[in-house]
Amino acid sequence: MSKLQARSLLAIVLVVVCLALLVLGSTGALTPAKNVLYAPLAVIQRGLARAWDAVAGQFQPHPDEAALLKRNAELESQNAALQAQVTELQENQADYRVLSELLKFELARPDNQYLTANIIGRDPSPYLTYLILDRGSDQGIRRDMPVVTERGLVGRVVEVTSVACKVLPILDAASVVNARLLKSREEGVVIGQLAGGLEMQYLAQNVNIDLGETVVTSGLGGRYPADIIIGTVNAVQKQDYQVQQKADLTPAVDFSHLEIVLIITNFKPVDFTPFSQGTPTP
Repeated sequence: MSKLQARSLLAIVLVVVCLALLVLGSTGALTPAKNVLYAPLAVIQRGLARAWDAVAGQFQPHPDEAALLKRNAELESQNAALQAQVTELQENQADYRVLSELLKFELARPDNQYLTANIIGRDPSPYLTYLILDRGSDQGIRRDMPVVTERGLVGRVVEVTSVACKVLPILDAASVVNARLLKSREEGVVIGQLAGGLEMQYLAQNVNIDLGETVVTSGLGGRYPADIIIGTVNAVQKQDYQVQQKADLTPAVDFSHLEIVLIITNFKPVDFTPFSQGTPTP
């Protein structure tokens, strides 16, 4: 038998077998055999499907997960809003404490009239320490009005616009305040220092100055009211060969955290200019 005849015979046999399988399949005779073959295949198919679902689930958001992500975003937004409210309440509480102390200061000194002002700016120059307040001539502010807090003296108004004013603080080197030691009643002059701090000058050599002694305004010179606290003595500069001694002061006011002040609006400085021009001849 030639190769061509063998191939033809094999093709005929395959066709007959296929026709027989189709006939048997349509009659249900092959069902037991198919069940035997499909059982292990079904197990393998289910295992592959579960593995695919597990892998695909890592890359596709589950409906519950999407809802959780949305809820988490909402909670984060609410938390941010609550945090902002807490910060605002803390700021309001700090302002309330400051204003309460300022009110106590006002009530303890009923002879003066006060106007509360906020510090809205500071001079950026390293040699000038001016403060800018949010009160001006529209609110009755004038030059040379003293500025204080419940702790003590801040400075005086030196420039005024309609809506703001500039204050020269006592820490500035251009500031000069007539002062008095509260215990000894010795008088001198407090001058601001370029490096910060205060120095009391022109004190008699024989005066005993205690560390921690309070220094207040004397009222001399007519520029500030009397008895406003300036600071306390932290060091004494005394040399035997000098006629006078000096004292370094710690300011009563914490200028680094100063936010709200009081302007004394009813104080009228005294002008000594006529007395410095000499006595007129008759």
